[in-house]
Amino acid sequence: MPRKRREQSATGVYHWIVRGMNKKDLFHDTQDFDCFKKLLIEYKTTYQISFFHFCFMTNHVHVLLKAMDLEYLAGFSHYVQRRYAYYYCGRYKWTGSVFQRGYRSFVIDRDEYMLECGRYIERNPVKAKLVENPGDYKYTSYRYYAAGDIDAMLTESPAYTALSSDVNLRRMIYAKRVEEHRVHEEMMERGLLPVGMS
Repeated sequence: MPRKRREQSATGVYHWIVRGMNKKDLFHDTQDFDCFKKLLIEYKTTYQISFFHFCFMTNHVHVLLKAMDLEYLAGFSHYVQRRYAYYYCGRYKWTGSVFQRGYRSFVIDRDEYMLECGRYIERNPVKAKLVENPGDYKYTSYRYYAAGDIDAMLTESPAYTALSSDVNLRRMIYAKRVEEHRVHEEMMERGLLPVGMS
């Protein structure tokens, strides 16, 4: 059965996801996380990709990014995954697939979607109960936005910039937005609301 054609985003912004094969871990230590991040940085110039938000979990990766077109996104994804698979198989003497399928991409075509997607991405470690506060997890973009940490990988999200003209206030607004507990999200996770209910 042919794979479904990818949807083109009018804004060029996508929620990009890759996963380990059969939920296998992609990252086992700091060296692995750093290798993957270096590959993203290396190929962002070649394929004219901008990264707004990210979270590297042990067995999957979320990135909110902007790509010139689907061809650039496909080329970027192919080389990042191929190079990381070579690295992984060499380091761990692994044979077989490292990634599940290719990659998934979801169209983000409104500023409010960008903010919500960034929040979702950066709350992954909290949702997985790895940390209580998103700022306590090392491999996300949260501290870039909430605390002003420097990160060579990232381009500031225009939706984040629009929160306020004051840098400190903008960081406070953002941190509050990401850290706030939303009851309906908890209800969804516990199966108390139907999937897709807004």
